[in-house]
Amino acid sequence: MKEIINTSNKMTDSIITTLLALLAVMSVSLAHAETFKASFTLLQPILLTESTQMNLGLLRTLDGESCTLSSGGVRSGIACFGEVSGSLAKIEVSGSAGLQVDIDLTGSTTTGLSFVPSMIDNGTGSSALTAVTLQPAHTLLLGGEVSVSELATASSVNYQVNITYQ
Repeated sequence: MKEIINTSNKMTDSIITTLLALLAVMSVSLAHAETFKASFTLLQPILLTESTQMNLGLLRTLDGESCTLSSGGVRSGIACFGEVSGSLAKIEVSGSAGLQVDIDLTGSTTTGLSFVPSMIDNGTGSSALTAVTLQPAHTLLLGGEVSVSELATASSVNYQVNITYQ
């Protein structure tokens, strides 16, 4: 009987050892690691360069009158004097092409002058555009309207172009 118990214990030990070895192999085969990549696009800063300065031409200092510089550099309004045309501003824009940007123009006021810039290249003469797709070579053509009074003494006005990614 002792032999049967010893043989039975040996078989039990052998089965337990085999099961433990099998579990160890299974746990090793159930664990696995992989390396994956995450892609991204670097957002390039927006740069603005004025390649042509806006020139509104000669202006009369008539109280409450204005001169508008529009498509093709054509000037119109009672405050415009002399030449028929002026020069639209040409602003080169660079950044991450293909992304959408918002464009806002802000004018200024100084003694006797008030200036409201507008984007001429889109055909609407707007001072704000949203969801504009930035092109690899993007150019803005800007004109605007200057209102004058008899108090005007400056020979220039400032304006600001703000472009932000959406």
